[in-house]
Amino acid sequence: MPVRLRGTPRDAATLSTACAYVGPRSRYANPFTVGARSPLGPPLDAAESVDLFAATLRGPVGRFYSARFARALHDLDLMCTCPLDVPCHADVLLRIANESRDCNATRTSQFLEGPR
Repeated sequence: MPVRLRGTPRDAATLSTACAYVGPRSRYANPFTVGARSPLGPPLDAAESVDLFAATLRGPVGRFYSARFARALHDLDLMCTCPLDVPCHADVLLRIANESRDCNATRTSQFLEGPR
């Protein structure tokens, strides 16, 4: 089963073709960065950043990207620069990719939107 790893784009490239870098400056990067000023309060922490990323993927435009990410990241280990002991958007991407591996796209949309 695919896992989350910590490293740089170069680390991901040297590991194998079964690893994708999803950290900063990648097409899969989380646009909600830790420490960025929140419009409604203090700077974002890791959990808030990941929650906003997941919520964005549940939106009308985000569902399109979620489906594309699931297809592209299917069966790959994901590497990001986040420490492994803190929440990371790569965890969200892993869940989406693993869910799509086990089931069809309808089940993936249920993960993102909840039961209907």
